[in-house]
Amino acid sequence: MTAYPEIGSVWAFRYPDAPQHDHEFRVTGVFTKDGVTYIESERLDSGALERGRLDNSLDYAVLVGTD
Repeated sequence: MTAYPEIGSVWAFRYPDAPQHDHEFRVTGVFTKDGVTYIESERLDSGALERGRLDNSLDYAVLVGTD
């Protein structure tokens, strides 16, 4: 992870040795529950909505830009 995600920021997920899983996503929400931070995001290629733990969601992601 290179930066803390802000709502509206766009990230590129680059998985080592598995480029078929690469994609870009926009952060649509950041929240904390029971001491764990989660992000909600929208994939830019398919429009699919996703939710995951911050530490897992950004392991192989790099910030592309912000709105």
